[in-house]
Amino acid sequence: MMKKFFYLIFLTMFFSCGKSKIPPSTVIQPKEMQSILWDVMRAETLASEIGHKDSSVDVAIETKALSQKVFVIHKTDSASFNKSYNWYLKHPDVLKIIFDSLYIQKERENNLESRKKHVPVSMIK
Repeated sequence: MMKKFFYLIFLTMFFSCGKSKIPPSTVIQPKEMQSILWDVMRAETLASEIGHKDSSVDVAIETKALSQKVFVIHKTDSASFNKSYNWYLKHPDVLKIIFDSLYIQKERENNLESRKKHVPVSMIK
C-alpha cells in the first residue's frame, strides 16, 4: 500500500512540475517569444544609437515607437507581449532557455561579423 502511495505522489509531482514548463495557449509561445525579444532588444539598441547621434531624439519615445513596429511585424501588441513576458518571469526555467538561445544567436552574429572583418593574410597583396 505504501509503495502505491509513494508512486502516486511521485507521478503527481512529476506531472505537476512538467506542466509548469509549458506556457498556456494565452501566452506567446517560446520560439515566437524568443524572436520578439530579439527584435525588441535590437530596437532598443537602434533607439539608443539614434539618440546618441541626434540629441533631440528622446530615446524612450524612440524605443517605444520601434517596439510598436516590432509588435506589428510579429502580429501582436504590447499588452499581449507584457502578459506573456510576465508569465515567463514567473517561470524562470523557461525564460532561461529563451535567453540562452538569444545569447547563442548573438554569439553567432558576432562571429559572422568578425569573419567579415577578418581578411586572411594570404588575401592581402
